[in-house]
Amino acid sequence: MSGAQPSGPRLNARWALACFVALGVFAGAWGALIPDIKRQVGATDAELGFALLFAAAGTVPGTLIAGRLWRKFGWWLLPASALGSAIALVGPMFVSTPLMLGLALLFTGATSGMLDVAMNAAISDTEANRNARLMYGAHALFSLGGLASFPTGIARQVGAQPAQVLAVVALVYLLVGLGAIRAARQAAHVRIVDAASGTADGKRGILFKAIAALAILCAVSYLIEDAVSNWSALHLEQTLLSGPALGGAAPGMFALAMFIGRILGQRLGHRYSDRAMLSAGAALAAIGLAMVAAAPTPLIALAAIAFAGAGIALVAPALYARAGRMSGSRSRAAAIARLTAFGYTGFLLGPPLMGGLAEVVGLRGAFSVIAVLAALLAVGGLLALRSGRPGAFAEGEELLATARG
Repeated sequence: MSGAQPSGPRLNARWALACFVALGVFAGAWGALIPDIKRQVGATDAELGFALLFAAAGTVPGTLIAGRLWRKFGWWLLPASALGSAIALVGPMFVSTPLMLGLALLFTGATSGMLDVAMNAAISDTEANRNARLMYGAHALFSLGGLASFPTGIARQVGAQPAQVLAVVALVYLLVGLGAIRAARQAAHVRIVDAASGTADGKRGILFKAIAALAILCAVSYLIEDAVSNWSALHLEQTLLSGPALGGAAPGMFALAMFIGRILGQRLGHRYSDRAMLSAGAALAAIGLAMVAAAPTPLIALAAIAFAGAGIALVAPALYARAGRMSGSRSRAAAIARLTAFGYTGFLLGPPLMGGLAEVVGLRGAFSVIAVLAALLAVGGLLALRSGRPGAFAEGEELLATARG
């Protein structure tokens, strides 16, 4: 067998792609709402960081459970997690204290983590079924959904409350979840046959080590994404004294730049290696974040945020695509769940790190530290994905080559 081959009818990834958009809408709207949410619950920077920590804490068990559930229920996890995400938004609509916010975000994080695993596993299944590469494009749609921060900023400017905005996001989840039921029914009749499906049990430990190497890079990447998404609006409004509309545009600018970067990644992914794409993207992000920290005006900061977004956009899709290609159909969701769960530790560490740094050295200093982390990610990508590297990642590549052979 040489590569993934479709068997029977082809998967239709339309609603899986719609889940990327929906999760992006939530991320973009939430990032733009952070200043209002902070005022709503009366939190300091440190308290806000601690409350946001609960969202990341919920994603870890959510992603791990999703890996097991996908193996049993398959694509049915897609509508279930989308509908669960809609219900979980009810809590953040009405919280009034930092502790209540944290508890509400615990459930929001769990359902978001499950949806994250389900939609990435669905796209990875579709790649195997169609023998095509779709991951950069799928993640580009997530970034496209993140543009919801722009209308959210405008809505805030004219007086909309967080509960009203989150109700709209919940409706998006609801519509996508209902639509994904059709995709799950169709997928139930499709058998995924791909090269790695016959992976021997004795090789699973090697594969686990290879996934772990990718997961470390994913955690750093997510920490950086979280820092910009959740703190850029606050940086513009609190440090650079911009208005709500311009401050709310910061997460949207970041999402737009990530969308453009991932569209380019979809086109360039066939020409350049994962190593080159990841390291170049992280290096660009480091430069952009250093510019964010030093920016004298909100407009310059917005341009720098765009630069950083275009760079960091290339990292996660490369990691997810590699994890999916290295796994068989039965173990694919478990591999993606491990990558996601460990990667989400970046979201777990990001809020307290940024909140603590903001208290001690201000948001300029906090973004300077994140710029250093992006530079380290670029170096780590060069080392971890080095061709011929002995150890876990090279063994994983050998496993993949053997399965294809």
